[in-house]
Amino acid sequence: MLETERRWLTLVALSAALLFTLSAEPAFPGIASPKGQNSPNSSKAEVPVYSTSSPTGARVLGTRTTASWAASVDTGSRSAVNAAYLRSYASGVSVRTGWTGSDSSCTTGTSSASSRAATLRALNYARSLAGLAPVVFSTTLDARAQRTALIMSANRSLSHDPPASWRCWNSVGATNAGVANLALTYPGVSSAGVVRQYLTDSGSSNRAAGHRRWLLNPFSTTMGSGSTDTANAITVIGPTSSTQPNPAWVAWPTAGYFPSTLEPAGRWSLSSGDRAISFTYATVRVYRDGNLVQTVKNPVVSGYAMPTLVWQVPTSIARSGSFQVVVSGIRKSGTTQRYTRSYVVRMFTPG
Repeated sequence: MLETERRWLTLVALSAALLFTLSAEPAFPGIASPKGQNSPNSSKAEVPVYSTSSPTGARVLGTRTTASWAASVDTGSRSAVNAAYLRSYASGVSVRTGWTGSDSSCTTGTSSASSRAATLRALNYARSLAGLAPVVFSTTLDARAQRTALIMSANRSLSHDPPASWRCWNSVGATNAGVANLALTYPGVSSAGVVRQYLTDSGSSNRAAGHRRWLLNPFSTTMGSGSTDTANAITVIGPTSSTQPNPAWVAWPTAGYFPSTLEPAGRWSLSSGDRAISFTYATVRVYRDGNLVQTVKNPVVSGYAMPTLVWQVPTSIARSGSFQVVVSGIRKSGTTQRYTRSYVVRMFTPG
């Protein structure tokens, strides 16, 4: 099934509390129960945050900013963005997980190599659009993520701290759950589509766009992915390197030509590569084809990778046109400096 044809009912869980919401992609009747039992064609996701002490080796590094990754997609070229989209994202939308395990017998199994490759291609396509270097999946983190996915799949619910009373609980998967993006998707996981799910970050509990921020952490070098037929876990808090390209600004949707099928239902964001930057007092204006459109600034929240501002653009107009984004009143801690960031997003229909 093409990604543009999928319909979602999204249940979003943040930290230990479950909050429920309908997404708009497009909306259809349905409800998710408090026990996490979802109706068909539904999905939910949960995003990790830093506690007061982050996991060993999981750091967001420094304030040094650089140019974009030298081999990133040329977003000034529609044909280049489109060709990379078809090759790296669209090619994986119809790829299912090929899971060899079982919820009923608590068999961990594994997802297929082609599924993991499709997930990684989609993830690195998004990072490339943002000017970020690619990450790799390690067999060690893949195996941990697979054990995490089994727990979520078997219980049809999500938790970063799953209790030992849960079916198919295992210590490796439970520990890894605390450092992973988690998702349940019915009727089944799309290997590339789950990346889009995380990047879209729908629902009132995801207004900080935490899943997106972890996937687009510039310093990340290594992640891991595991999937069952209905659950996915991507270990996002892991190995980092201070030598990774760290652009001063990372937007989503990204500046330049952007495929409308990845437009995040109006939930747009701008991140800074400088940890000292604050968006608390920033204001955002968006012009579509030269006309000012209504935007709503979301609360600024830390704890998810880089400093980020998130705002809402009307979903009815977000997928077509040329948008100029102007973010002003950006501040830097310890200084009186003020910054303005202006860029243009050109939506197009890939194909």
